[in-house]
Amino acid sequence: MAGRYGMSFAAELNEKGDYEAAIEAATSAMAGAEGNPEPFADRAAAYDGLERYAEAAKDLERALELNAVQRVIDHDNLDDALFSALVGAAKLEAEASVGAAVSTLARYAKVLPKGRHVQDSEDWRKRLRGEMPSLLDERDK
Repeated sequence: MAGRYGMSFAAELNEKGDYEAAIEAATSAMAGAEGNPEPFADRAAAYDGLERYAEAAKDLERALELNAVQRVIDHDNLDDALFSALVGAAKLEAEASVGAAVSTLARYAKVLPKGRHVQDSEDWRKRLRGEMPSLLDERDK
């Protein structure tokens, strides 16, 4: 993610699709940038690129905490990224446990009770529990 000093090395690696190296670069950047949300957001983007959504969500939650104090990243971007990561994690978890997937999605409203995706998160939990049809289900009829 680009911040006040331009694009970080980890963000450049993410742009190139070199996600493993981006994880290493972002993790290294965390050591010298206490309180800076950017390395967490950069590492989350790399985890997302590797479909490691649970790890991405964890880093995005930390980025949101830090960004509340030192606002260097657009809040809406972090909000959207967190929701996306939680949906990705929940879809993977649902294969083994719908309950775990529903709990993962519930984290969104706990972290961002006034977030842009509170209703979307609830809708996804209903879909996973079979209480609400997917738009894909409608299209396939």
